[in-house]
Amino acid sequence: MFKPLNRHLLIEKVEKDSTPEEKSLVLLPDDYEVKSQFGLYQVVGHAPDCEKIDESFMGCGIVVEESMVKEITVHKQRYYLILENYIYGVT
Repeated sequence: MFKPLNRHLLIEKVEKDSTPEEKSLVLLPDDYEVKSQFGLYQVVGHAPDCEKIDESFMGCGIVVEESMVKEITVHKQRYYLILENYIYGVT
């Protein structure tokens, strides 16, 4: 298991609902996807030096800016990290 340090949170992407989308009146490529500036993630770990995040946040949903999420690969395992001060809110 990867252990985050330096005020980082270990997070997992929360899959969005597969609700039917409305048909567009504009023709777009099949693989075109509108990306949101913000994403919903779940807290799965935190650095011991986090000031605002503690054990009570484990499993909580957080809203973050997608561009601030860092993806790293260690031993062929993918992890997502974000600094604690980049959290916009908790769900």
